[in-house]
Amino acid sequence: PRFSYSGGKITSELAAIHIGGRRGLDVRIFRPHNIYGADMGNEHVIPQFVRRMCDLSREQKSPLVFPIQGNGTETRAFCHVDDAAEGIVLIMERGAKNEIYHVGTRDEISIGELAHRVAAALGLPVQLEAGALLAGSTPRRCPAISKLCALGYAPSVSLDEGIARTAAWYRDHAG
Repeated sequence: PRFSYSGGKITSELAAIHIGGRRGLDVRIFRPHNIYGADMGNEHVIPQFVRRMCDLSREQKSPLVFPIQGNGTETRAFCHVDDAAEGIVLIMERGAKNEIYHVGTRDEISIGELAHRVAAALGLPVQLEAGALLAGSTPRRCPAISKLCALGYAPSVSLDEGIARTAAWYRDHAG
């Protein structure tokens, strides 16, 4: 199921480079990786964790039993939206024509540890409950950002700071 997603992205990138090149357009492609922050809806991992924990805290006693996909050892690298925006601006200002840049961080964290950090930001103790992984999920996802770093990119929002900001926003805007 996820292969159509990645296949669609690659096809679109190749088409942009090919068609853009034939027309003399300046095509620069960025691939955002696990971007998070305030007001992003509920389909991204960190905002989803915050919303689910807030909802569970109204229904359960402490510690919250918090279901996750997988066993919690799967890793991801999360990038705050402020850092992502900075990276995209750098690509537009300094990036090379027809190049692809990954926007994210190198700071990997396990999903289990992430859940505990989100819970800590909300002041909630949690007990993780492992579950099935979605079809097509991968145990590790960490972008190669060296090409973007060569343009001067240096993520500045720590994961804990970003989680705290995001958790506060979703907690205050629950509804």
